[in-house]
Amino acid sequence: MLRMLVIVCLVGIVSTARAQKNDFTTWTKLKLNHKIDSRFSVLGALELRTKDDMGMIDRWGIAAGGEYKVSSLLKMDLGYELHHRNLGDLDWKFRHRYYMGATVSFRYQWLAVSLRERFQQTFDRGNTESRLRSRLKLAYSPSKGIVSPYFSIEVYQSLNDAPFWRAARTRYRPGFEIDLAKRWVLDTFYCYQYESPKGKHIVGVEVGYSF
Repeated sequence: MLRMLVIVCLVGIVSTARAQKNDFTTWTKLKLNHKIDSRFSVLGALELRTKDDMGMIDRWGIAAGGEYKVSSLLKMDLGYELHHRNLGDLDWKFRHRYYMGATVSFRYQWLAVSLRERFQQTFDRGNTESRLRSRLKLAYSPSKGIVSPYFSIEVYQSLNDAPFWRAARTRYRPGFEIDLAKRWVLDTFYCYQYESPKGKHIVGVEVGYSF
């Protein structure tokens, strides 16, 4: 079932990608996770993204936040992000964002399933953009092993003037999470982002450290 879902989604990605112009980019991120107690953790991240067929930097980013484990099934999160974006012609700008959300997750044998709902607001030179992000993630998570392949689909809905349930952006993301050591995790992925009029092919690497 998981294999068929991934195949169907990948076929949809290819069909969508052929219908519009696309950019080839990279995303690189370092994530930090400090566990205060059994329920509460504080988070941090540094990020670099490229654009224009990897020809220039798109943005630098820094993030801080926290997670609270309500139960074995439910987790809440809250955070802040600061982006330094490249507008071209040597012009850069800062953009601020906060987010809050909840993730429901469960596991059945080798299949790990999670559904995340996240509200975010972005402040950009006097303009405010509000969006709801819905992400479904399926992962092969064996009890023994260091590699966990996964597939996720995330839909962005605009909460400004656009009609509700009209997707402003969609991301399809297959990847692999690899336990490098006791505290280190490597996430390598490909992501196709559909957003009219220009889509993105994204190759990404995320390194996570827990302490």
